[in-house]
Amino acid sequence: MSNQPRFIIVDPKSSQVKQFDISLPRIVLISLMVIFLIGVSFIISVKLIAQFSHNSRIAQLEKENSVLVQRLKQMNEKIVFLRQQVNRIEELDDKLRASLDVPPIDADVRQVGIGGSEITTPTGVDLTNPALESMILNNETILDRLDREIKLEFESYKKLLSTLERKEDSLRFLPAIKPVPNGRLTDGFGKRRHPIFKRIMFHKGIDLAASRGTPVLAPADGYVTFTGRNGGYGLFVTINHKYGFETKYGHLQKIYVRRGQFVKRGDKIGEVGNTGLSTAPHLHYEVLYKGKNVNPRNYYFDDIQFN
Repeated sequence: MSNQPRFIIVDPKSSQVKQFDISLPRIVLISLMVIFLIGVSFIISVKLIAQFSHNSRIAQLEKENSVLVQRLKQMNEKIVFLRQQVNRIEELDDKLRASLDVPPIDADVRQVGIGGSEITTPTGVDLTNPALESMILNNETILDRLDREIKLEFESYKKLLSTLERKEDSLRFLPAIKPVPNGRLTDGFGKRRHPIFKRIMFHKGIDLAASRGTPVLAPADGYVTFTGRNGGYGLFVTINHKYGFETKYGHLQKIYVRRGQFVKRGDKIGEVGNTGLSTAPHLHYEVLYKGKNVNPRNYYFDDIQFN
């Protein structure tokens, strides 16, 4: 009997038996072929899986890049809008500075230049599309500059607001109205012939003629520093305003305020009278700035009255 391996096949229907002798070299050859086919199949499968994964990753990156490009375009549109708004703010800033008599911001300062910094691609972003990378870098540069410009305008706004508040406050203490609205100017500021002493003397204020008892109004906010008789000025009131202004009122018939009282523009402080050295009912009105008498007419208009 042969020692070669043998396959026996029995047909269950016919009970026939078939035998196949297989030599050892053939078994080895078949085994090698099977192993080769399995190896080739494995390699092909690995390559197909890798190719599929690679293609899927590329498709995903292309989709992400497409979305990113779209968002960058939208961002660019917003940047253009912000640029227009900043330009508008700068125009308003210039106009406001002109109205407040404040020097404009120098054009070189508005360039908000910086040095020593470098715009780089954000960490973790691997861009293979040069155009996309350029858009990102460009937007970063613009946003960085807009940020500095906005900060500059914000600081400017705070300074202008402070200036405006000071100016508004100073206007409250400026003797800007006529203390006797309907009073008639009978004697001006400067050298004049004194009506009683009949000689040339310097008149420190102006005289406003009005009926006895006509209300005398405070021309600005301030604190009353003196009330009472003051020699030839008769009944007399002095008001100290901020920013160096002081006003004085003479020949009053009545005084409505007391020393230390705070009065506002338009408050009644007394009545026109004829006390002291006076030839007829009138108000003697003086304005002092930083201790020096100035012409009261420089601070009010005859056609403006207080309501």
